Amino acid sequence: MATIKPPQTWKAGYAQPSETATWTLEDFNSTEDGKKFHHVTPPFDESLSSITHNSLGLNTVRTWPTLYNGTESPQGVPNWWNPPEEVDVLICGAGPFGLEMALSLARQGVTFRIIDKEEAPLLAGRADALHPRSLEILHSWGLAYEFAEEGPILHHTVFFRNGEKMIYSRAYQSDSRYRGSHIITQAQIEKIYIRDILRHKVLVERSTIVDQFAVESDSSTAYPVRANLKNLKTGKPQTVKAKFLIGAEGAASGIRKQLGIPFDGVTTDIHWGITDCKFETDYPYITTFGVVVNTEHGGCIVVPREDGYTRIYTKLSGERVKELAEDHRESGGRVDAHTITPDDVLEQTNRVFAPFKVSFAAPVSWFAVWKVSERVARSFSSPSLRVHLGGDASHVHSVFGAFGLNSSIYDASNLSWKVGLCARNLASTTSLLPSYDLERRLFANRVIRASGAYMRFVSGSDLPLAQLRGEGDELETYLDDLPALDGTREGDMKWLGEFFAQQKMFVIGFEVPTPISTICPPMNENGKPRPITVENGRRAPNPRICFDEGTTGYLYDKMTGVSRFHILIFGSNLQGTVRAQLARLSQQTLGPKGFFAKYGGRAMFNIVLVLKALTHEKEDLLKAEEMQNLRDFATVVYDDRSPDEDAHYWYGINHARGAVVAVRPDLWVGMSCWPEETSMLEEYFGGFLIKQGELSNGVHEST
Repeated sequence: MATIKPPQTWKAGYAQPSETATWTLEDFNSTEDGKKFHHVTPPFDESLSSITHNSLGLNTVRTWPTLYNGTESPQGVPNWWNPPEEVDVLICGAGPFGLEMALSLARQGVTFRIIDKEEAPLLAGRADALHPRSLEILHSWGLAYEFAEEGPILHHTVFFRNGEKMIYSRAYQSDSRYRGSHIITQAQIEKIYIRDILRHKVLVERSTIVDQFAVESDSSTAYPVRANLKNLKTGKPQTVKAKFLIGAEGAASGIRKQLGIPFDGVTTDIHWGITDCKFETDYPYITTFGVVVNTEHGGCIVVPREDGYTRIYTKLSGERVKELAEDHRESGGRVDAHTITPDDVLEQTNRVFAPFKVSFAAPVSWFAVWKVSERVARSFSSPSLRVHLGGDASHVHSVFGAFGLNSSIYDASNLSWKVGLCARNLASTTSLLPSYDLERRLFANRVIRASGAYMRFVSGSDLPLAQLRGEGDELETYLDDLPALDGTREGDMKWLGEFFAQQKMFVIGFEVPTPISTICPPMNENGKPRPITVENGRRAPNPRICFDEGTTGYLYDKMTGVSRFHILIFGSNLQGTVRAQLARLSQQTLGPKGFFAKYGGRAMFNIVLVLKALTHEKEDLLKAEEMQNLRDFATVVYDDRSPDEDAHYWYGINHARGAVVAVRPDLWVGMSCWPEETSMLEEYFGGFLIKQGELSNGVHEST
């Protein structure tokens, strides 16, 4: 929310301006005879949204400390708040990544505490968009609708060079239900997260840091992490024991520093002025996502926001910026630049936008000067696998591509189910958790190169791309094949065309590097046909399907949750050869001796049977005795669309043989097999899950 919204009324069935808000009126807080209501409207603050302002006044936003400030609530903590001294997971940091870890762990029944050094959550500014892949993950957690409906969707992209329009086209879209990028402020996102964990009886413990921590080497210790907490206001110490510690406290992470993990990369001398405001302009695309480049003065990025506001990122230059370059903090981020005002940045914006004119039309909602640092932690996990980093604590980069907040969601969705399973003694720590660093660090390294290349193009910088250690020559040359820029219109167009041809699906979160691991085994390379065309480690496609006679939706609607594996069984019309194979699967694989029962049954696996059938045909198709386990354990969905758009087509299914697909909790394909080869499923899950009721080295490792 950019500013305080004026009062509204819905008396006509839709929002209209009102003189007062009913929640402030005494008549709505008492009965006719004057008795006060039991519910007490919590106090609110109207706080300045920016510490720097323009000449048009001050902008404020309304906040509710009793809802969002956790243990710093002015009304104190609720009587049910009694945090334990021993927990499965201690989360240090309540920014996006820390809160995302919290809401996922809460859904798994994993005990945790979450602390943060700040007294309150973010009020305004910072991240500004969610990729469609992020929304797919948030949908599986039950929260996507709150985010997707907040601000505009970026439907189009425009590119201007020296005042001339060079590109106007649809923004890159996907086959996701969410299509493109959705605008929402980080402050609103954090509020949604905090409301969520509050429903799970968890408060953010504010004004609190991890002063020191240690990990015991004795593998039989139930809670090997010992963390000394310190309240920054009272100085009161407290010791918390945990199975795992999560470093989520941002780019200057103390957890990363105590682990001694290098932060590889470069701190640049590139600074951006970021201004959220309403603007008056003759530039015709102020409500469209755009890039404006001036070959003499640099570049700007234009992001349409909610409530008629716009964010403009402006590349800064000049003597005052040279002074800021003396700040050599490796983490980069917001810099203390009192000598640079919104009017200074607006002046530079007009140089870039020329011949168009831009002026302020409202008080500034948020303003910051941001120094770009491009760094990746050399490891996201401690050698003990008991301490893990994510979000800005593990990687920082430019704003280009909106990778920051989105990467935190990808980090949390990757790590949270793995830590959750290990904390609950359902998976082997030593087998499963190394895949977090392997997958997410490689992704982060590519973000640095891709975001950095885009930033250098817009800002006219010849700074070499960051060199990152630990991933080999292939990474070091990633994107080095882009065409050289020669300062011409044709050169710019060629560069943009090749960059986005390579990066468009990576930028919106759909393309990821897929390193081989326990949870992403190599595919059959001996020339034999594969059961599906989708590769291991890729996004599980999300086609439209039918649920019953009156309801349709997407396959992901039946693939929700944070820690269950989704076993997709494609059965065509359940006739002929495929019927015999699925009957055997029903009796053996889903029987008492199959992997399904051995590794947790319904609590661990969500079985979805995808049929090329109509809803009224289900009973006859599954009534045979040999189909009983499929009847009992599978959710049946109906693939009744035409062959050129149905789910079998999307996954590349052989209708004569069918297929089985194991999809990870974070909605990436783990592996696939033919229905008659489901011993491969037991081999796959046996590589990292622990058989229920058995003790093994894995159990001892993950206690």
